[in-house]
Amino acid sequence: MAAFGRETKIGFFNAFGYKFFAKKGTSSSTAPTVSTGMTEVKNLSNAGLSSTTDTQEVITYDTSTNGWKQQIVTANSYTISCELNIDTADAGYKLLKQAARDSATGVMIEWFRETPAPAVSGGGTSTAETHAGVAAVGNFSEDIQAGNVAKVTFDLVGYGPYVLTEATVTP
Repeated sequence: MAAFGRETKIGFFNAFGYKFFAKKGTSSSTAPTVSTGMTEVKNLSNAGLSSTTDTQEVITYDTSTNGWKQQIVTANSYTISCELNIDTADAGYKLLKQAARDSATGVMIEWFRETPAPAVSGGGTSTAETHAGVAAVGNFSEDIQAGNVAKVTFDLVGYGPYVLTEATVTP
């Protein structure tokens, strides 16, 4: 039963046209704006983005407004949890494994995720998205399955904010 669930997730991620790209970077890197020159990370079954924002309420004593309360963002972070089944000779696998191994030396990953526009009927418009950022590879785990195929899980731990770009698509 577990194998069926994994196959279903792989099918959904790829079948709907999601793509994920990575490139070696450093903490000085900026979020990429296109996937050109990047390595596609194939066979992902999940690349879910999870962000957290911490806030603190502050009170000002502005004499013109007699003071006010406002929530101020004190921290913002994100993590992308990924899992895939991949050939250990694949370029994306090798890039991620090396970045995980060398993370203590400042190696980061520049990443770019394409989310296709959903299909709409009746001439409506829809929105395609891209997400991009710079992250460290953490919690890298591999389980060699059959031959040279590995089940790999890892987290991309954000370094700075990620960038969301939306584009309206009209059929």
